[in-house]
Amino acid sequence: MSRPSGWPAAALWGALAIVGQAAALSLVVAGHGVGYQHYLPVSSLGSRPFGVAVIALQAVTVAWGLRGMLATLVTRAHGLLPGWRLAAFAGAMFLSSATVGRELPRYAGELLVSSLIQLISLATIVLAVRAIPDSVLGALRGRFDRLLGDEVAGDEAARPRVDRFAVVVAVAVTALCALLSVVVYGRHPHLQDEVAYLFQARTFASGRLALPTPPVPRAFALYLIDAGPRGWYSPVPPGWALILALGVPFGLPWLVNPLLTGANIILCYLVLQPLYGRRTARLATLLLAVSPWNLFLGMSLMPHALTLCCALAASLGVMEARRTDQARWAWLGGAALGLIAAARQLDAMVMAAALGLWAIGLGGRRLRLSGTAGLVLGSLAVAAPLLVYNQHFTGRASTFPIMVYNDAIYGKGANDYGFGKNRGMGWAIDPNPGHDPIDGAINANLNTTVTQVELFGWSTGSLLLVYAFVLVGGLARADRLMLGVIGLTFIAYFFNYFSGGPDFGARYWFLMIVPGTALTARGALTLGERLPDAVRGTPRILAAVAWLVAAASLTFVPWRSVNKYYRYGGMRPDVRSLAENHRFGNGLVIVSGPEVPDYASAATYNPLDLGADAPVYAWHRDPATDGALVAAFPNRSIWLVDGPTVTGQGYVVRAGPLARSEALRLLNGQSPPQ
Repeated sequence: MSRPSGWPAAALWGALAIVGQAAALSLVVAGHGVGYQHYLPVSSLGSRPFGVAVIALQAVTVAWGLRGMLATLVTRAHGLLPGWRLAAFAGAMFLSSATVGRELPRYAGELLVSSLIQLISLATIVLAVRAIPDSVLGALRGRFDRLLGDEVAGDEAARPRVDRFAVVVAVAVTALCALLSVVVYGRHPHLQDEVAYLFQARTFASGRLALPTPPVPRAFALYLIDAGPRGWYSPVPPGWALILALGVPFGLPWLVNPLLTGANIILCYLVLQPLYGRRTARLATLLLAVSPWNLFLGMSLMPHALTLCCALAASLGVMEARRTDQARWAWLGGAALGLIAAARQLDAMVMAAALGLWAIGLGGRRLRLSGTAGLVLGSLAVAAPLLVYNQHFTGRASTFPIMVYNDAIYGKGANDYGFGKNRGMGWAIDPNPGHDPIDGAINANLNTTVTQVELFGWSTGSLLLVYAFVLVGGLARADRLMLGVIGLTFIAYFFNYFSGGPDFGARYWFLMIVPGTALTARGALTLGERLPDAVRGTPRILAAVAWLVAAASLTFVPWRSVNKYYRYGGMRPDVRSLAENHRFGNGLVIVSGPEVPDYASAATYNPLDLGADAPVYAWHRDPATDGALVAAFPNRSIWLVDGPTVTGQGYVVRAGPLARSEALRLLNGQSPPQ
């Protein structure tokens, strides 16, 4: 039987790649709980017979499709990656294909399964692009040229510009993130960090640093929200909440991150143009736009889109200062760097190191002294109020409130930077007690494997072209700058006891996303040029990238949206509709269930003024707290609500409106009087 060719065959192979990725996702255990995703153990794969059958059929079909060409493909791979390089590439793909686990036999089995699935997926994509008729490759190249622009080499002396391409992509990304925030995220915080950030943003928007302490603090207690001598406040760094507060007066805090994510598209395009030229900048920007890692953080209430925005703005400031010899650009870049320091201090340290080295001439022309001074002084001018903020809450300008808070809860030094036996908070997703180089290596594995999945959601592994490009060699100065940012981020977080967890990809490594997309774009264009026939090779490589993006958009993004982020961690916004349907009015609503998710989800809707004519949500903890709570709000009717952990579904009104005595009897487990 002859091998099929032409567009029908290419379409069939492409469809098989999409179906195969969907089948592979059906074998993944991720879920709404906080944990890293894994493939089912080999012994349990039989519980998903349909997914296994589809992948087996894909493997057999691909083996048939590769007959007679395998030797040629291996020869070409050796030509691109000679000697040890091909083995290094295979090793990197293998080791980053699955997240390390405590059960080593299961981990070894998962490495084999995940690597095999990646290999089958890659072979399927190869067959799809090889089937594209040679007669249409010229036309296909023309379409890519119109989308990406003519090949223009990077020129740091050239002024970057915003064009229609960047605006359209930015608007589309903003709209998509906003849609995800509404439909998937429910315009509602899902992480305890987000609850604290939103509380802090609402406090700042009211013109205050802290609120009056609640009358019964235990009934309103939440992680990362403290009631101390200075009042009721969140000890998290204030930089992100200051920006998030801009959306609070309009009832649109959920829209801040989508807007920042759209701005990041513009900034990424501007930063990469002088470094790489328009063609690579456009491809990298498109890859950033479709990155699930970027999109899902863009729908959240987390600070990472802001830190990326400031990092790109600071980089652009240094570049413009070098290009124009005008120090004002360095001042603006320094101001952006200072805002990072007010939001995420370790990210600020990474960018300060990267931009400082760049400013003194490493990887580019040295800035004039006025520019270097502007970069430093601009950052200090914006970050200096943080010292006053620290002094206000901790009594010491150099001590952050979050450090004092964690020391009080988890022990002295629990949240300190660096190695030590006392590091950590005892969370299940923290590898081992304390922090040492072994833990640093484990955290590096966790973040690398998550990036392999979340960067693009590709079935072949998202780091495929990054690994290949770096190992092919011939890196330009801009490539080394990108690797420098990756390396600085890696080193900085190697000494941090916590990896960042599985929420929103390797979120502690988010500064790597633009280098990751830039190196992927460089990999695609470079490999296309180095194939035996570059005229046909480049459109084939770009077609492969387009197919991978389409497959991820049709399978991974919807799957991740529903399988993980919809009501992630059990957090849900049902209390909004419950209050309207039952007309809580100014009632005291006492919520039964754990702090997270049951009480934390409800507490998000508390008024800042607990004396306001609005529902007040409190936490049912113990009889003494309940008694004090009911006594503290004598003029409110009382409602008892069971949270989703208690009901196994959503929030349910158990009773109400109730008088004080009736409420206390029910809370104490007694039956109401007949």
